[in-house]
Amino acid sequence: MLPHDDKPWAKTLARIVICVTIVALIGLSLFLESRNMFHIPEMVGVFLLFLTIVPPNLAVLYPWILPTQHKNGSNQVTKSTVR
Repeated sequence: MLPHDDKPWAKTLARIVICVTIVALIGLSLFLESRNMFHIPEMVGVFLLFLTIVPPNLAVLYPWILPTQHKNGSNQVTKSTVR
């Protein structure tokens, strides 16, 4: 599932993954907080899980948020001047 694929189910699946991820992370946070085990390492872990799951799926939904690839205007091979 890549941002520019022509799969009709990709956007629906990306929306579902984002929603389920957010609900699951909120549920995990509330569970850990109720057990008094939600400290800074757990907060960082929840945040990192969010960062690994949600942005790639946002890129599937909104491909314009991806950086554009710059193409070289000249056909010259760039060489390093340091020798």
